[in-house]
Amino acid sequence: MDLYKINQSKNSLNKVRVSSFNIERELQDLIENNLELVLGIQFIVSEFTVGHYRLDTVAYDSEVRAFVIIEYKRTSKDSVVDQGTAYLNTLLQHKADFTLAYNEKLGARARVADFDWTQTRVVFIAGSYTNYQKDAIDNPNLPIELYEARKTENGYLTLLQIMNNSENSRFANKVSALSSQSKVISKAADVDQVSDLKPYTEEMFLDKATANICDLYDELKAAILLWDSEFEVKPTKVYIGLRIKHHNVVDLLPQKSQLKIWINLSKGELNDPNNLLRDVSSIGHWGNGDYEVIIKDDTQIEYILSLIKQAWEKYRH
Repeated sequence: MDLYKINQSKNSLNKVRVSSFNIERELQDLIENNLELVLGIQFIVSEFTVGHYRLDTVAYDSEVRAFVIIEYKRTSKDSVVDQGTAYLNTLLQHKADFTLAYNEKLGARARVADFDWTQTRVVFIAGSYTNYQKDAIDNPNLPIELYEARKTENGYLTLLQIMNNSENSRFANKVSALSSQSKVISKAADVDQVSDLKPYTEEMFLDKATANICDLYDELKAAILLWDSEFEVKPTKVYIGLRIKHHNVVDLLPQKSQLKIWINLSKGELNDPNNLLRDVSSIGHWGNGDYEVIIKDDTQIEYILSLIKQAWEKYRH
């Protein structure tokens, strides 16, 4: 990704020079000290020795209750799939060790069964990747993510996630979603091998919805994503979150014949002159925020978008 500095007086652009980190530890320290800012996850432990490996960073994603292993490289030449799979297998065979590290860091008393081991993932952060490495993660069932980290001459860090092509296709995970129905894992703690991991996808929800609800979901999501290029779509076990700067703006739950929507604002923060949304602050609900609405068609979609935009305005700065 090329960066340019705008020279307003001359109406011209100057290319910003970027480089990789010369020392791997420099990159690791920078990311570890700013994990919540850059990746939206909690730091647990550095240089964690378990099994036959020493893991650079162990982190925790509280939204999906799962551990994240992070590996740093100045340049990545090895097979990220082989290394990532080895790390995932190690984690699944040493759940008690990771649980203990979590408890020691956060002063908690969590048990192995309290975590969702199906959502474990590995993140690689390197200066660059080969096309082979990028193509190797083009698998919706592989919980491995690649990020390119570069520093600029004027003291900025760029962190770019390499998106796999399967995430751009509505039906890319159709086969895996259907096949997973034949293998039910009763408890998250029962996961013992990489083949049991099942990254959540939009298709897991949309496969159960009617075509009309799928279209309604697509229409709403597309309109929201147009507001800001920093939006990310993060499916979880119970909803699909649309996030910005690691904050959920709105959570969507496509069901068979309706679409549930939760706007992430606290009670009293939403200006809803039509009183369309329900206050769920005092009752149990899956999504973030205190406001919920259920729709079955697009008659109110423009008004609902205006309400969602209030949450976007809150979290985008």
